Amino acid sequence: MTREQMHKEFKLLMDKAGEGGSPSFLSSEIDRFLNIAQNKFVSKRAFGNNVRRTSFEEDQKRRDDLRMLIAEHSGEIISNNSNDKKPNSYFFVLPDNYRHSINEEALIYSTNSPTTNYTSLRRVPVKPITYDRYNKIMDDPFNKPTKDTVYRLDFGEYNSSETDSTDYKGSFELITGEKQSISKYYLRYLKNPLDISKDQDCILSKHTHREIVRMAVVDALENVEQPRYQSSKIELNEIE
Repeated sequence: MTREQMHKEFKLLMDKAGEGGSPSFLSSEIDRFLNIAQNKFVSKRAFGNNVRRTSFEEDQKRRDDLRMLIAEHSGEIISNNSNDKKPNSYFFVLPDNYRHSINEEALIYSTNSPTTNYTSLRRVPVKPITYDRYNKIMDDPFNKPTKDTVYRLDFGEYNSSETDSTDYKGSFELITGEKQSISKYYLRYLKNPLDISKDQDCILSKHTHREIVRMAVVDALENVEQPRYQSSKIELNEIE
């Protein structure tokens, strides 16, 4: 559906729910309801908080629901030059539209070999770990990062300029083994959908548009306390 078609269906369903006496929403207000619903849709389909109890990639429906939001980014790796940070660590600044990680890999090499020797480069999986797990790993010689292992810690925001306090972006902290360096980091992730607006249609797969409109109608009915709120919610669950 185009944005205009989603608006028409929203108005139709609201009018039916209100038995001809539904409130008249402005276009900007309908956009707001649609964007709230779109955000809920992504969260519910990504983490299994839905009637099917399935999350991203658990079945074909979920794959198709969110496939248009899959993106890839391989940005700059920032070497750790501060004693305040963890040893053998690097920072990766996340893209602005990042939402959730799907798959992570890193291109690493040994620091005691020439960096121009590309035969020494290895592309290895990156393993997300908790801070508690990190403390145990670093004290365990059998679990420390090795030549084929890179660990990832979540890090709120990384300031890429020590003198510019406004230059903050979300980041990951990557931990390598001793005498190892990261040449490149590959992140495949779910991105935030673009807001539906006058100049922007919904970018999700077409089959999701009617579900998003239904979710928007349920939110709008609850907002105006229409008596058909509960039955509309049941209908939404049935079409999912």
